[in-house]
Amino acid sequence: MKTRLSLVAAAAALMAANGAYAATAAGTQITNQASATYSDSTGIKTVQSNTVITTVQQVASLTLSAGTSKNAAAGTQVSYSHTVTNTGNAADTLNLSNSNTGLFSMANVTFYADADGNGVADDAVALTNTGSLAAGASFRFVAVATLPAGAATGSTNTLTVTATSAFTNTVTATASDITTVSAGAALDLTANGWGSTALGYGPGVEAAALENKTTTAGTMTRFTLYLNNTGGAADTFSLQSSIDGSFGTQTLPDGWTVVFKDGNNQVITAATVSAGTHPVVYAEVTPSAGATVGTTDIYFRAISTTTGVSDAIHEAVTIAAANSLLELVKEQALDANCDGTIEGSWTRDPITSGAVPGACLRYRITATNKGATTITAVTMSDNIPANTTYHAGAAANTLLGTILAPLAGLTGQVNANVGALTPGQSNSITFGVKINP
Repeated sequence: MKTRLSLVAAAAALMAANGAYAATAAGTQITNQASATYSDSTGIKTVQSNTVITTVQQVASLTLSAGTSKNAAAGTQVSYSHTVTNTGNAADTLNLSNSNTGLFSMANVTFYADADGNGVADDAVALTNTGSLAAGASFRFVAVATLPAGAATGSTNTLTVTATSAFTNTVTATASDITTVSAGAALDLTANGWGSTALGYGPGVEAAALENKTTTAGTMTRFTLYLNNTGGAADTFSLQSSIDGSFGTQTLPDGWTVVFKDGNNQVITAATVSAGTHPVVYAEVTPSAGATVGTTDIYFRAISTTTGVSDAIHEAVTIAAANSLLELVKEQALDANCDGTIEGSWTRDPITSGAVPGACLRYRITATNKGATTITAVTMSDNIPANTTYHAGAAANTLLGTILAPLAGLTGQVNANVGALTPGQSNSITFGVKINP
């Protein structure tokens, strides 16, 4: 019997060491009563002792996931994911703090909730603790910090994240995140092209929408975006959409959807961009079937899953009545020698090369009936821009209807009386102007 009891005790100790038993909850009452038997002249007797009660007290205990190492460019943000677990036997609030050492110091170290564990802050609400965390529960968060602009390439910093029990402040757990300064990625999100002339060029989100796509309720419209990595390293960027330009929340109007696709029209949620490249990404926006007529601002963002480098772009979608939707697109091209033949191709982008005094420009305006019914009495008009005059090197023309234009060398309007357009039908007008010499 002695041997059997020893084996049972050893097994119990091993199970406890391996975590097979959960910690006994604080407040649990442990009761115990002894008994004995004996014999006397009348036979065998049994007696009971008094009952003793022990109340389990709270014991603080916690764990914090190990830190990680990342490379990031000077002046950029870096984000580190952590999970803290209350391994104590009662609810506890775990306070979060940090310190950092190394050849440079991190600035603006802030903690944010990351409930889905994707490494991106859920919102813009800074945290200093987990709030009350039940025994056995875990809390996921990110530590976001900014590298100084002058941090030398190759230098390192160790960010120490500490979680401390509010119940017993001597009970702590730490994790070390190491950041090495690299050439890093740098992102510029632009529309319909890349480079200094592209819509949205430069950091930060624009105050006004760069484009306004017209569609009808329940009908998809597509934006063409470019992810320009102007930095020195490849990076992976998550793709996001919101009606909140700060991306404090990632929300869309009820029933609206946004689907991102790559250049091969494959659905994606993130894109890996090599240094010096600018892949195209399409954002397909579908308003709800019950969307009301009007304009909605919408923002797209690409944000690094490792460093936090990001850029956003401001666009807009206008919902028009289904039976009266006319899309109007204007394009331009250079006609350097004013012979009525364009150099290059039609574009919506700015023209910066060759547009000198005495040169000509050609314009093309296309109207398309995107509605479900025929529209009538369609007219198209365009003003001769300031600092130019109408140029008749190639006469103004229209595919449908009649056109009226100023005399050569004068200003005014170009007008086309188109008439009716059936669903899906288009009409274009073209004309030229000469830049005042």
